Amino acid sequence: MMLTDLHRYFGVELNYQKVWKRKELTMHDIHGPEDESYDKLRWYCSSIKETNPGSIVECEIDYSKDANEDLFTLAYSVVDAENDNNWGWFCFQLKDALLSHRMTGFDEFTFFSDRHPGILKAVHLVMKSYPLHNKKHWSSVFKKTAYAPSRKEFDEHINNIVVSMPLARQFIVSSCPESWANALFSGNQWGVINNNISKSWNNWVKAARHLPIVAMVDHIRLQIMDMMHRRREATMRMVKRLSPSKENVVAKTYVESRSLKVHKACGWSFEVVDGDKSFGVDLSARTCSCRAWQINRLPCKHACATIESKSLSLYDFCDKYFHIKLCREAYKGILNPILTFNMYDSNPEHPSTINAPDVRIQPGRRRTQRIPSQVQSRVSKCGLCHKRGHNQRSCNEAIN
Repeated sequence: MMLTDLHRYFGVELNYQKVWKRKELTMHDIHGPEDESYDKLRWYCSSIKETNPGSIVECEIDYSKDANEDLFTLAYSVVDAENDNNWGWFCFQLKDALLSHRMTGFDEFTFFSDRHPGILKAVHLVMKSYPLHNKKHWSSVFKKTAYAPSRKEFDEHINNIVVSMPLARQFIVSSCPESWANALFSGNQWGVINNNISKSWNNWVKAARHLPIVAMVDHIRLQIMDMMHRRREATMRMVKRLSPSKENVVAKTYVESRSLKVHKACGWSFEVVDGDKSFGVDLSARTCSCRAWQINRLPCKHACATIESKSLSLYDFCDKYFHIKLCREAYKGILNPILTFNMYDSNPEHPSTINAPDVRIQPGRRRTQRIPSQVQSRVSKCGLCHKRGHNQRSCNEAIN
């Protein structure tokens, strides 16, 4: 990008290595030595508390080893590696932050992750390959299994897999399906069944990764400030009861419900006829036997038909977190700026110095792309025919 810009605006052609070295020197001039930036973490944490009272900031130094759909950033940390100890530390800090806001339990919280072993261990501690033939087909069946709303549909899809691959049953059981299957998951979902949130956040802060530690954290803080401001302004312009995306979902579902027939069972329980099937709806418990209401936290078409038959408001049966009132509440907080230009050169209160972590840095340009998680797979691309799925050594395409 820099090579292109230099040639376009100044007509200068330089080699990549020279431009990269000059960029590194420029970053050094702007932000100072990267190793020295770690000792400014104490000042930065103190400044956050002074400028934004009530903020929770934790800077822990271990002298026995080195310390190192819209998205709302709740908490993040900077560590030297993604391991069990660091995930445990992060989850303990997250728990303290949540409890500090008078939250007594974690029943309303659902944790989505890429199932890194460190996350699995830490969440459990703190908060309470099978070879497939015809992989494309069975992957689609497995996806249907994960999204199946009821236990009956889940079992049907599982049986289809096991009939063809008997050994798959043990694999599925050992994979903790209650953590990834709609039909077995017992927590609140709000219609989410992926870890794209973490991927989106990693991509969002990508530009800050090459900066020294304090500059990196401050860059992310500025991004959050800007995001909070823009979304605060956006929520003030919203005039309907729900967020725009959920308004569209409810409107579409209501249209689908108009052809359904509702029969009263008893109390707040009803039977809804949908084609040749019947579904039970309980308005008091906010449940439907199709389980779409429980999964998406918005009335399904069977619930919409029932609510309409009682002349009640659909909005009163939508999850509170989809209402504009709570959207505005989430973004009403204001992050005050921190004057980073007057950072101290020495710290008389703390005679010890925070040094850079003792980690091995590979030579050359730093990695900017995130390493794929264990649930992602890399697809090779042939350098001869440029097709995916094989490499040059195994290529069978004719060479022109």
